[in-house]
Amino acid sequence: MESNDILKSIETLGFPVFMAIILMGGIYFLGRWMMNHLMGKLDAQWNMITKLIDRTRALDNSIIRLETMIRLLNHMDPDWERIGKLDEQDRRKD
Repeated sequence: MESNDILKSIETLGFPVFMAIILMGGIYFLGRWMMNHLMGKLDAQWNMITKLIDRTRALDNSIIRLETMIRLLNHMDPDWERIGKLDEQDRRKD
């Protein structure tokens, strides 16, 4: 686009309208860049958090198993309250 064309469009639209159009285009391209660039990083963070939650649950189950085994080896009753403790959201639905 030549400078004469830009000047003619500013003259016909007016400077505030022309600047508003330019700013809307800039905001649009900034939004597209953010969506393309940051969504990949957010997906990676989400996967990492999911894996950490799974590892924490597995570790908790292992600790409960170990504690129960040690209690049984020492002729103590297992802590049934801790073993059977499940939140409503953690229980199976079937």
